[in-house]
Amino acid sequence: MSDFFFAVRNIRASRVNLIMNDYAAGLPSPLSFLGLADLLARKLGLIPWCAGVLPVLHHVHVSEGRTKPEMENKTGMFTPIETMEDMIGTVDVSLLLHLPGCDSDSDVKQQLQHCRIAGGLIQDPSPTVDAVPADGSAFRMLRRGYAMVRPEPTGHRRITMGDPEGLAQTAQTLFPAERAPGSGWHVPSAVGYRLLEDPATAPKRQRTRSSTVPHVFAEPVLGIAELVSVRNARLTGLATTGLHELLWRWHAQGDLVLGHSDYHPERSPIDMTKELISHG
Repeated sequence: MSDFFFAVRNIRASRVNLIMNDYAAGLPSPLSFLGLADLLARKLGLIPWCAGVLPVLHHVHVSEGRTKPEMENKTGMFTPIETMEDMIGTVDVSLLLHLPGCDSDSDVKQQLQHCRIAGGLIQDPSPTVDAVPADGSAFRMLRRGYAMVRPEPTGHRRITMGDPEGLAQTAQTLFPAERAPGSGWHVPSAVGYRLLEDPATAPKRQRTRSSTVPHVFAEPVLGIAELVSVRNARLTGLATTGLHELLWRWHAQGDLVLGHSDYHPERSPIDMTKELISHG
């Protein structure tokens, strides 16, 4: 695994979907940035599902106004050319990327062109991409913002699929009587999916996005993320191993596909990432 990290700085994306899943809205989902990282890995010819990403939010502005999708005349009929969402916005963000097997910032910069974040087009056609150290000093090169990370303490990393008891526990964690010194802001977050079908036996469906990745039905998983200032010593003091562990990275185990292994309720020492790789 290469230790090349890339800082993609000061991205602005418009019309970003701010609905994470059925239970969380108002911020872009960390899974959306993980999807962008995996797309870059595929475009660069790297191993799928192994990319890591850490978003640093600088500004999120919720849009107000038009709620109908834009229409276009196609073959004599007007059809929508975008998905109508109930909550979209403009997002200013920087990214720390880990793309195992890639050591070229110019290649990353080229592949970022015309990419989207949660459906929102990246506005700058030529974003700034630099190779950075694989430790906490990488944060000192970013302007002020809040990294979206898994929460501390570890007890806050519980997940729920929407059962009333789980939602109540999540709400109590989000709104404590007091905030611990040095803690960030805890926010509800989409952290993965629970598969309702087995990818190995799911029927092949028409009009899917990929001919190699099976389409399966799933339900959303709600968890908690933490927004931590990039000037916080929890980030700037990280060693290489700590920074790797902080990244969002796909993890499959059993019927759960999560954006970080720490959210799994029965975390196993057996790495199940191979389950993802075997399906494209």
